[in-house]
Amino acid sequence: MHEKPKRIELIARAVGRRNGRLLLCRNVANGYAFLPGGHIEPGETAAAALAREFMEECGVPVTVGNLLLVNEHRFVQDDRPRHEINLVFHVEPRQGPWPQRMQSLEKAISFEWIEPAALPEAKLLPPPLLAWLLAGGPDSDQGPWLSDPGAVS
Repeated sequence: MHEKPKRIELIARAVGRRNGRLLLCRNVANGYAFLPGGHIEPGETAAAALAREFMEECGVPVTVGNLLLVNEHRFVQDDRPRHEINLVFHVEPRQGPWPQRMQSLEKAISFEWIEPAALPEAKLLPPPLLAWLLAGGPDSDQGPWLSDPGAVS
């Protein structure tokens, strides 16, 4: 039997699109990708956390739109059980179009625009979000809740 996670992580994530491409954030050291965003701090709204994370990570002010999906995901990372709730929102840059090249302000991550057809090779985590995006993401009939019941129990 697996050890239980010590806490549930609450994360605000973004779906940003530019010319049909999806914005991904990549962990430089490990190569996997994820939707941009980050942890929601106590007392902070999910929208405020997402706007803060964009400013911290790439310096782009964003307008946070509709909540698209809530994803619960349990997994093991570095032999530790993890449990997270991802709140996925639509985002747009506050002024003008998205930059063609998104510059990271943090050395551990990079940003890239990816064609939806390339998502299967992108190493996008968590897997339920990849499945949701492959099914059409915000345009699919899946959601607003997506859980991963087959993960760590």
